[in-house]
Amino acid sequence: MRKKMNSRIMAAALAMTLAAGCSLSALAETVDVSGETMSAEGLGGYKIGFWYMPESDLTSKAFHDTFNYCAELTNCEMVYYDMTAWSSDDVNTAVESLVSSGCDGIINVLGYSASMFEYLNDSEVYYVGLTRSYNDEIAKVTDDSEYCVGWVGDLGGENGTNAQNGYDLTQVLADEGCKKIAIVAGSEGETMNDERVAGVKKCAEDNGMEVIAEYRGGDFVTGYSDILAAYGSELDGIACTGGGDNGVAAIQQAGLSGQIKLVQIDPASEDTEAYMEAGLITATLAGGSAYMYDCYMQLFNALSGADRLFDEGSKIVPQFSGFVVSSAEEWNLAQQYTSGDTPGGLTPNEILAFNSLCYPGLSVEEREAMVESMQAPDYWNIEGIQERVGAYRASK
Repeated sequence: MRKKMNSRIMAAALAMTLAAGCSLSALAETVDVSGETMSAEGLGGYKIGFWYMPESDLTSKAFHDTFNYCAELTNCEMVYYDMTAWSSDDVNTAVESLVSSGCDGIINVLGYSASMFEYLNDSEVYYVGLTRSYNDEIAKVTDDSEYCVGWVGDLGGENGTNAQNGYDLTQVLADEGCKKIAIVAGSEGETMNDERVAGVKKCAEDNGMEVIAEYRGGDFVTGYSDILAAYGSELDGIACTGGGDNGVAAIQQAGLSGQIKLVQIDPASEDTEAYMEAGLITATLAGGSAYMYDCYMQLFNALSGADRLFDEGSKIVPQFSGFVVSSAEEWNLAQQYTSGDTPGGLTPNEILAFNSLCYPGLSVEEREAMVESMQAPDYWNIEGIQERVGAYRASK
């Protein structure tokens, strides 16, 4: 084998133990209020690869910032591959390039074929992905693989996080009085997009809104253009399961600014606050890059020889969910505490608590429950983030 899991024991690891009778919610809070400082000293030295859009895309920049933050905390190196096209050949080229660069682990936001994961198994490179990449065909080569460390997200259908995100954003359109809406979404068959679309449609049904047009595919420019050309005069809202500036640009070009309200899962660009101030985007999600902590720490756990979390069956890892912001003021507040020196809105202790060598003393079950507790809405929300990140920054 070219690589084995590093099973070094971190003799100097900080011992932080579970207080008797402490609830899991309280346990999550002790990660920051204990006053202790966790460390990955003695660990690391791994190359971790990530392939996605260039940093000119706001979502991709948020991902990069989060990974760089994690890599610094854990003494690792990030290797990036910028995508300019998205065919299966382009994806294979990206993954092969990262493997040839000596990456010990790779983070996959997308995944087009079981053969790609077979290649990573054969190359003895650890990998993590999002549930949008997981299906029955891929399960056959990943469920029992040592090198698959999990799929971040859920397969919860109408009850899952992705559907709830779609529902919550579309509720903003309903609250704004929209009656006839369109959907712009990624390709059918991608679980994440399918579930988000299901949430959009459920909200439309619950609120008496009519979905009169729908685009599914990878070319949002064409999707927006075709919908607006055919239905622009009838529409008063569009829900998009992705992000970028395409929706704003298309609505402006069609001369429909002010008539059509736009909500989208991912933010647009550095101009998102200005778009919201001008009413060009009605709502988006903030805090969305936090689920990349799940991806990174799943890989780091496997590479460092720490306890592997959510390692049974299909290896589905619960994720931090974004939260809806519907004004420039809310967006600005969220950005203050989920960017800069704390991208994604987690403090160093919260991140290192995922790893049993950095935060020992818990069973796998207790640690998994702690992670889930940290991701629950009563802990993971803008007020809580503001309090915890604010306290961390004040202590520096």
